[in-house]
Amino acid sequence: MADEIGYPFNQIPPEAFTVAAGGYAGQATLCGALGVASTCIGMVCDADTQKKLVGDLWSWYREEPFPQIQPAGLDLTTTVAESVLCIDSVGKFMEAQGCAYGDPERKERCAGVAAEVVKKMVEMLNETL
Repeated sequence: MADEIGYPFNQIPPEAFTVAAGGYAGQATLCGALGVASTCIGMVCDADTQKKLVGDLWSWYREEPFPQIQPAGLDLTTTVAESVLCIDSVGKFMEAQGCAYGDPERKERCAGVAAEVVKKMVEMLNETL
C-alpha cells in the first residue's frame, strides 16, 4: 500500500505492527491480522465508515473457513474460528491439523490467514472508497 497509494501508508515503519504477531505480543488475544487491517481501515475512512467496515470484517473473519490461501502449497485443514481471538482461531486449527504452535503448518496457516484478511480489507475499501 505504501508503494501503490503512498500517504499515509508510506509514513508507517513496517516494525510498527510486529507487536501484532501471536495475537499481540504473543498473548493470543485479537488476531493480529485483524488488528492491522482495522488500523489501515481507520487511516483512510471516517469514523462511521470505519466502524461499519471493521464490524463487517470481523464478522466475516468469524465465519470464514481458513486457510483458503496456502502460501507453501500445503494441504492444510480449514477451520472456522467463530471468534476474532487468536487463541480460538489458531487453537481450532492446531487441534484439527494435529500440530503444535511452533510447527511449520501453524506458521503457514497464519500466513494464509493474514493474506486473506488483507485481501478482504482491500476488497472492502475498493467497494467503499
